[in-house]
Amino acid sequence: MSIQEDIQAVTMPEFNANIEDLFARMNPEPQTSMEEQYADEMSDIEFSIFRHKLATIATEGKEVMAKLGVSSALRSEDSGTGIYTACGDMSSAAAGVYYHALSGQLPVKYTLSKWGNDPSVRIEDGDIFFSTDPIYGATHTPDQIAFMPVIVDGVLVSWVSAVAHQAEVGAMEPGLSALASNAWSDGVRLLPQKIGTNFELREDLVQSIGNMTRVPDEQILDIKARVAACTRMVRRLKDLAEDLSSEIFIGAIRKCVDDGRVQVRRRLMEFNDGTYRSTVFIDGVGGDMGLQRIHCAITKKGDKLTVNLEGTSPQNPFSFNAYAAMPVTTLANPFFSYLLSDVPPSVGLLDQIEMEIPDGTCLSASADAAVSCSLWPTFLLQAAAHCATMKMAFDSDHRDKLSATQSANAVGGYGVGVNQHGLLAADLYVDPVNGSGGGARPDADGVDVFAGIWGNYMDTNDAEQLEIRGPYYKVYSRIARDGHGFGKFRGGSGQDTAYVAHKVPDALSHGTMGFGTKFPTAPGIFGGYAGNTTPGAYILGSNLVDLMRSGEWDAPTSTGDLVENQLCEGEYNFDYATYPPLNVTDGDVWMMVGAGGGGWGDVLERSPQMVVEDLRAGVISDFTAKEIYKVAYDPESLMVEADETEKLRDEAREERKQIAKPYSEFIQEWEQQSPPEHALKYFGEFPGTVA
Repeated sequence: MSIQEDIQAVTMPEFNANIEDLFARMNPEPQTSMEEQYADEMSDIEFSIFRHKLATIATEGKEVMAKLGVSSALRSEDSGTGIYTACGDMSSAAAGVYYHALSGQLPVKYTLSKWGNDPSVRIEDGDIFFSTDPIYGATHTPDQIAFMPVIVDGVLVSWVSAVAHQAEVGAMEPGLSALASNAWSDGVRLLPQKIGTNFELREDLVQSIGNMTRVPDEQILDIKARVAACTRMVRRLKDLAEDLSSEIFIGAIRKCVDDGRVQVRRRLMEFNDGTYRSTVFIDGVGGDMGLQRIHCAITKKGDKLTVNLEGTSPQNPFSFNAYAAMPVTTLANPFFSYLLSDVPPSVGLLDQIEMEIPDGTCLSASADAAVSCSLWPTFLLQAAAHCATMKMAFDSDHRDKLSATQSANAVGGYGVGVNQHGLLAADLYVDPVNGSGGGARPDADGVDVFAGIWGNYMDTNDAEQLEIRGPYYKVYSRIARDGHGFGKFRGGSGQDTAYVAHKVPDALSHGTMGFGTKFPTAPGIFGGYAGNTTPGAYILGSNLVDLMRSGEWDAPTSTGDLVENQLCEGEYNFDYATYPPLNVTDGDVWMMVGAGGGGWGDVLERSPQMVVEDLRAGVISDFTAKEIYKVAYDPESLMVEADETEKLRDEAREERKQIAKPYSEFIQEWEQQSPPEHALKYFGEFPGTVA
C-alpha cells in the first residue's frame, strides 16, 4: 500500500468554523499502517539523532526566510517553520513563534481533505501551496503560510511549511485593522491553494496576490522568501529520507509525535492534581476603551490538562476576536517554552490538553467575524495560561520552572505610504512588540528587551534597514525607564523607541495596534508589581529635525525625557494603545514604549545595591528608588545609606499594617464595586461567572 492510499484510510476532519471541527484539526491523526509498522525501526540513539536533524532542517528553513524576507516581520523572525507527517501532524519546528508552526498543520490537512483526491489539483513533487485564511490555517490574516509536500520515489512522506507575519495585507486599514467589522474587511483571505508546480511559482497568481495589497512588491518578495524556506527544507528532508528509506523515515517522523505525547504524560504525572485560575483584561476594543475579560482555568488530573475559558468576554464587533483553533495553538508558547521546555516540540505535546470554550466568545468567534487583531485576546490568554501554569508548578516539585508573566502588552506600529525613494512601502515598527520584557524569576530579574510573549526567539528592528526603506529614522532606542514590574526581583524592561518622519514625499500613514493603556497585562507574583502600561504618544508639527540640525540641542534619550522636559515644540498627543492611522509628515514624532514583565516578591526585600545599580543604568527613576523601593542614597555618589534605608522600609511595613483589613471585609467592599457602564460595553455580563 502506498502512503497516499494509506492516508486515504484516515478520516480527515471536516473544515467548518464550529468549535468541534476546529479542535479536530489540531489533534494528531490516527496512525497509518505504515507509520505503525516502521515506528520502532530506529534505536533510541538513532531516533535522537534523527530528531535533532529535523530540528536543524527546520532552523535552516527559518533562517533562509529571515535572510530573504523584505518586511520587518520576516527579518525579525516573527515566523515559524514546521515539519509534518504525511497526514499533516507537526513533528518538529523551529520558531520565532511556535504557534505559527503549529497552525501550519491546518492548511496541510485542508489540502489533503479537499484536494488530495481531486484530479484537477493533485499533490505532486514540487507543488507549492499558499494560504492566508485564518479558518483554514493562519493565526490572523497577516500570518501567511507557504507549504509543500515532500515526495520521495513517488511516495508522500512529509510536509513542510513556512509561516510569517505580513506587514500589509489589504485590510480596511493599512497593516492590521482594529476597526474591521467582519471577515470581508479583514484583509486578503486565500483558501489553501496551489500557486506553483515543479518548484516554480506561477507568476500570474503571485502577481495577483500582490495586487490585492497596498504594497505589491513587498508581498511578492516575501512570498518568495517563504517558498525558498520550504524548498530548502524539502531538499534536506528528501536527502534524509533517501538515506534512511521512505518507510523508516515515515515511521520515525510519526514517532516524534507519539514520543512527545508519552513524555508529556510522564511529566504531567509529576504535578499535583488541582484547578489553577487566572484572569486578565484587555482595555481597548477597536475604536473604544471598553474592557474585555480573558479567564483561564487549568485543571490537572492524572496525565491530562483541561483548559476552560468560561467567563471570557463575548465576541465583539471589531477585529479583537479569534477563531476557536487559535486558543489551542496559543498554548504552544507557555507550554513549549516554559512548562515543557525540555520536551522537543510537536503536536503530541498538546494532545494531552482538552479545551472547553463556550460558543460566541472573543476566543471562539463566528466564521464571519473580523480577526486581524486576534493576537490581542490570544496574547492575554497566554498571559493567563502562564499565570495558571506557574501556580501549578509552585504546587509541585517543579518550582524551577517558575517565573512571573512576560508582558502581553503588544503595541505595534505601522507605516504605509510613499517612501523617500518614491516607492510604495509598508512596514511594522516591531521594537515595542518584539522588545517586551521577560518575567522576573525566583532568583533573578527578568530579561530586558526579551521578546514578544508569543515568541521568545525574535529580534527588534534593525535601525539602518528600517531607515533605508522608510521616510523616517530613529531618534533613540533604549531600555525603558520604569518599564517593568517592581519586586524583590524586577521584571525585564521593554524597549523605548521614538521615530521622526523625515523626507516624506507625500503623506505617510502611521498608526498603532495594541492594548494595555490602563490595565497592565503582566501580573506580578508573590507580591511583585505588574508590568507597566503602554499608552500611545505622538507629537505633530514638531521642530525636532531643525533642532537636530542646529547641533546645539540637548537630544532626548528616552520618551520620559522627551515628554517630561518638552524638548521640542509641537502638539503633544496621548492616546490609548490603538489609534487610527494618522497622516504624518516631516518632523512628526511617534514614541513607542514596550511593556515589561511582572515582578517577583516584595519590593521592600530588593537589595538596595541592586536598586542603585538600576538607577545608575537608567532603568528606574529617582521616584521609584525612593518611593517604591524605599532606598536612601547619596544623589551624587549613588552610595546606599543603609541605616536610613532600613528605617524607611520599617516605616513602610508599619503603614501597610495600618491600612490592612481582614480578607472577608475586603471582599465585601470589592463586590460592591463595578467599572463604569461605558467600560462594560463589550465585557459581557458583570461580574458574570467563571470556571
